[in-house]
Amino acid sequence: MLKSMLAVSLLLGTLLSAGCMNNPYATNTDVIIDSNRAAANNLIRMAGTKIQPGANIIAASFANIDDLTQSSSFGRVTSQQLVSQLTASGYSVVDMLLRSDVYISPSQGEFLLSRAVNDISVEHNAHVVLVGTYAAGDDNVFVTAKLIRASDSVILASHDYVLPYTRDMRMLLRD
Repeated sequence: MLKSMLAVSLLLGTLLSAGCMNNPYATNTDVIIDSNRAAANNLIRMAGTKIQPGANIIAASFANIDDLTQSSSFGRVTSQQLVSQLTASGYSVVDMLLRSDVYISPSQGEFLLSRAVNDISVEHNAHVVLVGTYAAGDDNVFVTAKLIRASDSVILASHDYVLPYTRDMRMLLRD
């Protein structure tokens, strides 16, 4: 009797696991979150001793590669997921979403951004900036995440990865 119950329990567990694995929402969501966590971990590994745990990092929303003045829900969510992993790894992250005094003019973007980042990094004693870009293809979204030294714009670490272009992604990437 006990063997029969154990066999039924194992069979049910296997069927339930297979059902979850075939659920496109759960699988795609896991892939996206896991990919963003892996990207943050790789940035940390690549930067190595160039940044110390406990150091302040400024996080910006990821931008559309075709128009660096534009982001989307996807750009903001992706940045936030990397921030979560950086925070879990011991870094102190200053979130740009909460700042109302930062505005980047499309006509002066790079100059103004450099000046604003320098001012904000001094204000928060942050030496590193998390930035990223993305581009949507037919089947995938291509993402690049970078950790950049605020004082001289030197790239300390960079990571490229691909995410599936699912129905959720299409919604997040809408203008």
